[in-house]
Amino acid sequence: MRIRKLRLLLEQYGDTTLRDIIVEIYRQLPKQVIEEKELDLMLSQFAKYKGLQKEQEQPTVEQTIEQTEQFIQLAYDLHYLEPNELVSLREQKNWYVTAKRLLKHLRHYIGRKNGTRVAFEEFFFLLSSAAGEEPLFLSNDPFRLIKVTQVELFEELVGYYKLEAPDQTWMQRAIYTAVKVPIDVDTERSDLFLAVLTHCTNNSERESYVALLNNHAKKLQMKVRVDADMLLLYQEIRFAELHALIALRELERAEAMLFTEYIPYFSHRSTPFRYYLDLLEQAGLEEEHERIERVGRRKHIHF
Repeated sequence: MRIRKLRLLLEQYGDTTLRDIIVEIYRQLPKQVIEEKELDLMLSQFAKYKGLQKEQEQPTVEQTIEQTEQFIQLAYDLHYLEPNELVSLREQKNWYVTAKRLLKHLRHYIGRKNGTRVAFEEFFFLLSSAAGEEPLFLSNDPFRLIKVTQVELFEELVGYYKLEAPDQTWMQRAIYTAVKVPIDVDTERSDLFLAVLTHCTNNSERESYVALLNNHAKKLQMKVRVDADMLLLYQEIRFAELHALIALRELERAEAMLFTEYIPYFSHRSTPFRYYLDLLEQAGLEEEHERIERVGRRKHIHF
């Protein structure tokens, strides 16, 4: 129903009926909607609510950056986690409402000023830290609450890296971030590496991507035998590298790396071998898929 028609309809009811209608509507609304839309504030302090709504419609780019930086600093100082005078309990509970609003405004200005991209990057790091490293909010699944995945936000960030530095610098920065950033429960680190690959739009960029991943993997090889975390990171880097080689149709290189740099770093050969078969299938390389299956059988790999 359009607002104009709604107003005309409500005019025919008396105050008592209108109160009953409002109570019934409120009763039917999910709790999350009430919190996100700040309906309790609207009902208790309507004038203040309207003022806040007007302020939040679209701040200037400078205000957006300032508000984001303030939100980030308050979070790192644990003001969204512990009782304090700067952030009320209601704001602590509804921190994700503020986060969603800030993300919306950052995206609005992202192409206009580099400072907005810096704020976006810091915003991504904050959510990643809260999800995978230390509690900063009353919930530990920030990406779910603002209804965006870590991979989606990271892929968006990589796009901004590329806009700022069209040479190989953007790729180095993106891969370094993928290696170092904390990850949430819904994300594999290899997902972040593959998000970088989506921005490699030609063979030259894909070759550079493979070379950079290979360099990172080689730096880890001395540590993987004694550090389980380093071993997992190594495996995920090599997985992304295989993915890129298949995209380049460098199948001989991919197969060689599979048996010399990937399979030896798993306790069971079948797991990485199945990964590789799945990559070939996803790429539509049916003949190569069948050939590698035959190779696996000759090498007595159970898959």
